[in-house]
Amino acid sequence: MIDDHRLFLAGFTLLLEKFDKPFVVTPFGEPVSLLRSLDDGLIFNLIICDLVMPSMNGLAFAQALRDQCSIPLMILSGINTYPPISEMKQLGVSGFVHKSADDAVLLAAIQTILAGKTSFPDAGETGTEAQDPNFGAVAEPYEVESVPVLTQRQIEVLHLISNGASNAEIATSLGISANTVKTHLRQIFELLQVNKRTACVRAAQAFGLI
Repeated sequence: MIDDHRLFLAGFTLLLEKFDKPFVVTPFGEPVSLLRSLDDGLIFNLIICDLVMPSMNGLAFAQALRDQCSIPLMILSGINTYPPISEMKQLGVSGFVHKSADDAVLLAAIQTILAGKTSFPDAGETGTEAQDPNFGAVAEPYEVESVPVLTQRQIEVLHLISNGASNAEIATSLGISANTVKTHLRQIFELLQVNKRTACVRAAQAFGLI
């Protein structure tokens, strides 16, 4: 389970451990730590993560996870806008549940995904985004549908840019060439629809990428 809000993470972990057939839960405060644990050989039956996190949003994490392994992923969020379900499905996400959902809905989604199926209870019968105008209870500062999907390396570059690092410093820090840094920057600028570093950092912060 990945969530950057410690109280929610602790409460959600306790909830999962108190079902009639309790789950063994390993909590992570941010996605990069989990990706490193997977590199170290840890195996999970299911990964659950928040959609909006400061270090890497759920869609970017889904991309990174898909590139690394085939463990099923379920995304949670408290967004007040329609969830980007079509983007989730394109990235191989197995399910989505809103944080305001009842325990029974959450449990049913988890069991469905563990059975090898997908579960999007907040999507309509056609598989498109739910059209309930009261969907969710907590507004996010931006439209999640527009959240760009960045790779883990691009997120690392973003963090270094936000700290004022030059191209040469980024190259040295990440062990890549200056030309590769320029390629990453060009791709990041295109994804965020900006043309300056300062605007890039502001956009990344608005999207919850850093």
